Amino acid sequence: MPTNIESFVKTLESEGVDAGKKAAMKIEAEAKEKADEINAEAKETANQIIAQAQAEAEKIKARMNSSLELAMRDAIFLLREKLSLQLKSILKLNIEKALNDEETLVNVLREVIPAYAKAGTENKTTTEINISKKTKSRLLETSLRELAHSLNNQNVQLDIGYNLAKEGFEYKIEGSTVEVSTDSVTSLLAEMIDPDLQQFLEKAAKAKD
Repeated sequence: MPTNIESFVKTLESEGVDAGKKAAMKIEAEAKEKADEINAEAKETANQIIAQAQAEAEKIKARMNSSLELAMRDAIFLLREKLSLQLKSILKLNIEKALNDEETLVNVLREVIPAYAKAGTENKTTTEINISKKTKSRLLETSLRELAHSLNNQNVQLDIGYNLAKEGFEYKIEGSTVEVSTDSVTSLLAEMIDPDLQQFLEKAAKAKD
């Protein structure tokens, strides 16, 4: 009898140990499976957070680039405006000085007037030239007389006046008026230079990229 009892106890112990092992293994497997699920979810969440952060960073970068481009464009525009104004100011000072210089004015008149006068016209043409009174001088009067004589040989009569209110001169022929003044020459030269200035600034902006 004792032997049977001892055997029974051993059997219970053996079965209990096996059951415990099985339960432990089941718990371990379930825990591992749960841990794997948690890790997978954590990785997915982390990837989503990283993707969102990268997308937001790209948006911020795009906005910054756009803002920088606009700022650069505005800066170039303001620089162009300031340079244009400064250029016109420099041109105006030099042109005004040149047109107030009698020798320069004489040379300009000798070049410009014959270019507009129509040589060899069949009918006598009268042209008018009006000059500022303050630039009237002996040299200018002498040069204009010589110019009038030269134009007369081309059937062009030159009438001279000294009533212009600004420096330079005004020239009229056959209903057309040509004004050579500080403002007109400055505007003409500024228009000629401005495209080159714009091209220079555009190249400078591209070099910064």
